[in-house]
Amino acid sequence: LETEAQGNHGWLHYPGQLRLQAFSHLASGADSVMYWHWHSIHNAIESYWKGILSHNLRENATYREACTIGADFARYGSHLKHLRKKADIAFLLSNEALTGLQWFKAHTDLSYNDIVRWLYDAFYELNLECDILSVEDTELFGQYKLLVTPALYSASDALITALKAYVEQGGHLVSTFKTAFSDPVLKIYADDQPHGLTDVFGMTYDQFTDAVNVSLKDCAFPVSSDSTGAAHYWMELLRPDTAQTLAVYDHPYWKEYAAVTRNRYGRGSAVYLGCYFDTALLKDLLSCLAEDAGLPLPAIHYPIVTKRGVNELQRQITYFFNYADAPASFPWQGGDAVLLMQDEALRHGDTITLGGWDFVIVEEM
Repeated sequence: LETEAQGNHGWLHYPGQLRLQAFSHLASGADSVMYWHWHSIHNAIESYWKGILSHNLRENATYREACTIGADFARYGSHLKHLRKKADIAFLLSNEALTGLQWFKAHTDLSYNDIVRWLYDAFYELNLECDILSVEDTELFGQYKLLVTPALYSASDALITALKAYVEQGGHLVSTFKTAFSDPVLKIYADDQPHGLTDVFGMTYDQFTDAVNVSLKDCAFPVSSDSTGAAHYWMELLRPDTAQTLAVYDHPYWKEYAAVTRNRYGRGSAVYLGCYFDTALLKDLLSCLAEDAGLPLPAIHYPIVTKRGVNELQRQITYFFNYADAPASFPWQGGDAVLLMQDEALRHGDTITLGGWDFVIVEEM
């Protein structure tokens, strides 16, 4: 509804990025792209939130690139609109938790939205698409193989019961520190934490502290060379019962406590992240958890971003976006298809090449 054109306070897209941005919205399920705003206004607080036209109201490079987007929408829109998406991963977001962590911060430099983005961005860079659910969507939990609850600080007993049933019936739950700590009016539960879920997670804790000069070690999953394992901001001292320890704290006084645990419960599993840590290590962990949940890990990772759906012609549409300056090449791993905007045939194993800030759309036949 308010897509950036030239942006605010000096942000300006490189050539090609406006197109990349517009088609990324379609790839996520949008049916239109609307810019805020048509031309840059000449007074008031949003004078420098520039529109498609600059303050002189004349055609410019942004306008001309927007024209190419409109022309492509007109030509190929029947193949791209009403894209039906099916994700196997969902994030459970809560306005109550957001409010709770505004009042009772885990750390001055760490907000609820920071924790959400920490996890969501990791899935995004792994090319694992996710849906967003609210706490009222409990009847939808069973549609997903993996359910993520970032810092679900405020949780009702009804929601906790639904999460427990989800895991018991075969779902895979990933939760972070500050989960199920208080009720919906932010009164802290007076039993073992996380409230109502200690048997699901197979662990508990009653102490927590700032993460200072601490990292994670003894990881029970493959760790990449670019991972530092450093922990930041907040850490809970987890005491496993039936849970497997996936990582412990590397600290002279907290080394006896688990940092990450995984527990089998019913037909499913529940993983608890007791601290905020290095993003590279997080992606290593999530790669392992996705495979454990039966989700194949895409071979292509960020800066190449893939998004998929089925169009009105009942054909699989796959977008490939290159979020980098450098060109990139990779093989097509699907069946017979066409590069939609190039009108070129594509066979399994053929090479797809993208320029910097470029994209292609593949339609399978």
